[in-house]
Amino acid sequence: MNRKRLALAALALCYTLTAAFGQNAGQQDTLRRGIELFAEGRYAEAVPLFDGLYLDTGAGTIRAEGAYWSAMAHVASGAVEAAERGIDLFLTAFPDHAKSAELLYQRGRIAYLRKDYERAVQVLSSYTLKYPQADYLPAALFWSAESLYALGRLPEADKLYRTVVERYPDHIKTEAARYRMALVQFKYREDELLTLLKWSHEESLRIIEEFQRREKAYEQVLAVYQKRYGEVKTGTVAAQTTLEEEIASLKRSMDGLARELQSRDARIAELQTQAGAAAALAAPALDTSPGRAQLLDMKDRSLSLIEFYLEKLAAASEGTK
Repeated sequence: MNRKRLALAALALCYTLTAAFGQNAGQQDTLRRGIELFAEGRYAEAVPLFDGLYLDTGAGTIRAEGAYWSAMAHVASGAVEAAERGIDLFLTAFPDHAKSAELLYQRGRIAYLRKDYERAVQVLSSYTLKYPQADYLPAALFWSAESLYALGRLPEADKLYRTVVERYPDHIKTEAARYRMALVQFKYREDELLTLLKWSHEESLRIIEEFQRREKAYEQVLAVYQKRYGEVKTGTVAAQTTLEEEIASLKRSMDGLARELQSRDARIAELQTQAGAAAALAAPALDTSPGRAQLLDMKDRSLSLIEFYLEKLAAASEGTK
């Protein structure tokens, strides 16, 4: 509320009361005194005077003035609840009074002061629709925009701020509306930045989650490979042990065969010696005895078996490298 402007208007009204309400000097003096106290900012002293005029059924038209100034004194003092009651009382008692428009505007202002922004928008919108040529129309548009701004309805608020700046360039609220327009634009950029940051943050979280998922999958695959490697390694050791045992067994068999061959070679040599001695006593002839043939055949098979096991041993050694 612009108290200085209202006080000046009140003082100007004091000098016109004689012509307007000359029929009752006492009531006129009471109203004048109340307005003087109002102009001096002594609202608590002025209110009883105004209320007395309203309650005086013989005050005539001054009753409405008393009710009006009582409500305005509460508005100026910041007693918003008392001011709202006074405004409602005036609008109910004097709905067609010339001051009804101003008090309807003040009702919207009080709703804004009480941070009841939804109601402020409703009341001020009603005021602008009902009184499109009223003196407080630019201020009503501004406070509607302020309420919308407080509610976060920035596009609607920006539209009303722009209306004040374009239609009422010389109004007292124009500079404030222009400043608010800049804030709205800044708010738009801030919201865009926050949206971008949110998107970037969400994208970062998504990348981190994907990395963690892949890392976990990698660890699982690595564990499987390690397990399989352990199993293969264990199996290789077991296979190698078995193969070594087989090789040792083959070696023992070969050693036994070698001893048997040596024994048979010695037997063959002995037989050859005996055959040579017999040949010296008889005519030369091939020794076709069954024992010699069997021994030679056994020697051939033994040599083949040794060769077979040697080849198998060499192949097994190559496989374990």
